[in-house]
Amino acid sequence: MNRLKGISSEIKLLLVLWTAVMGFLLLLIAAAWPQYWRFIAAETTPLAWLESVLLLLVAGIAGLNAFVGTIDGDMNRKSISGWTLLAAAFAWLALDERFALHERLRDRVLKPTGIKLLPWMEAGDWLIPLYAVCGIAALWGIWRLIGANRSARVFLVVALCVSVCAVAMDTIDIRRLDKSAERLLQSVEEGLETIAMTSFLSSFLCVWMERIRSLVSGRRNRAING
Repeated sequence: MNRLKGISSEIKLLLVLWTAVMGFLLLLIAAAWPQYWRFIAAETTPLAWLESVLLLLVAGIAGLNAFVGTIDGDMNRKSISGWTLLAAAFAWLALDERFALHERLRDRVLKPTGIKLLPWMEAGDWLIPLYAVCGIAALWGIWRLIGANRSARVFLVVALCVSVCAVAMDTIDIRRLDKSAERLLQSVEEGLETIAMTSFLSSFLCVWMERIRSLVSGRRNRAING
């Protein structure tokens, strides 16, 4: 019965999260219609603010997973360090999203080098692909961190697939596109990024809630047996 109640709470939390995020996204589109891109396509829009909040929440939940692991005592030092590193990585991404750090670095430092990783990319615009490579390199470690939680794994796979699509779109040099195509591309890309961030948050939330249930159950059993 307690397990069913826990699962129900998890589903409710995820439903609230996804409803709030998707509702906010649709509200931004509707508020600016027919200029649907106005509040979502640029780097300093309400959607960019939401994305920074989502990334910060992902970092926070990753940190909580590490913290709960230390309290529960069933997580080894390597796993605790892994969650801590994830928290730091997503905190950096939140700062990057909020203050457009990689865009500033690209425009002021990297673009003058004229370096292109791929023919269709803008010169110097390779920090996001670099982030993606780092994420792929850490994939197996993240997969092991979330354990056997099926929901967490499903959300992680969704997050990775959507992130790859968003990064692929980000590599396109928008200066080669007409204005309408540019706005559509950027809007879809930002929407995909929002979905990916929400999926990462959902994945880590599933792990966190499972650990909380385990911690509460363990303490309750010890209290009964003691």
